[in-house]
Amino acid sequence: MLLGAFVAWRSGAPIAAFAINATAAALGAGVAARIGRLSIETLPRVSGPLAVIAVLLTASTLLFPGLDGVHRWIELGPIRLHASAVAVPWVLLGMSEALHRRFAAAAVLAVGLSAVHAAQPDAGQGTAFALAASTLLARAHSTHWLQRAVSCTGVLLIGFGAWLQPDPLAAVPHVERILQLAASLSPVLGIVAVAALALLLLPAATGTGLGKTSDGLGAPLATSLFVYIAATLCVPMLGNFPVPVMGAGAGPVLGWYMATGILAASRRQLTPWRLPPCNRAITEPG
Repeated sequence: MLLGAFVAWRSGAPIAAFAINATAAALGAGVAARIGRLSIETLPRVSGPLAVIAVLLTASTLLFPGLDGVHRWIELGPIRLHASAVAVPWVLLGMSEALHRRFAAAAVLAVGLSAVHAAQPDAGQGTAFALAASTLLARAHSTHWLQRAVSCTGVLLIGFGAWLQPDPLAAVPHVERILQLAASLSPVLGIVAVAALALLLLPAATGTGLGKTSDGLGAPLATSLFVYIAATLCVPMLGNFPVPVMGAGAGPVLGWYMATGILAASRRQLTPWRLPPCNRAITEPG
């Protein structure tokens, strides 16, 4: 965020636009710390309702006037909050919890949010979420492969369908083109900016090696969040979509902190899936 503000200042863009990033970071860090301290019983219990609320929150953007026919934001006075960027981590959490108990519920959540992305339209979030949700659905090995294949195909088609909708919004340099601004100031600064953005993947990357869990959280959730964050970093190269955290905007900042808090809490859900050698010897015949 500091690098983005510096690049904006050097490029003549309004550095005051990054005040919302700082506010979102302070709020997000507090919420993430609270999420990370949730009890082992609480996170799975609230994941489903929170996922439904997240989908409805994103769908509520369709009720606001929008910009040039594009409806991606919830308007809070002078602030436009990119709702999907905040909501996606919660939907992925709800899907992860539902997979091994109610695969249909996970598929409905994925299809529902993908449909909202197509209606907004938001091809950037639609693509990132569809890839992450498909990663989760494909790993539901307890469900028949045909169900998984149909669900993944449907989510991907609906999510990618947002690219077919008209999106006349022009890029804002300090939001969607912050990397290009950095590179234009100095090639070295551009490389540093790319490296800084790559660090956003670190919390999810460290969770992808988690073992199996009894409640479906852990490695699959971390992998889906890794795919989602990586995709949000890539889609600005394909269209006018915000660069997460480094570009001006509160939604991606809050969303990254939500994902980090969820990852911290999910690590606490881990339960051993194999008995230690001494205990296993006791339970085995002979």
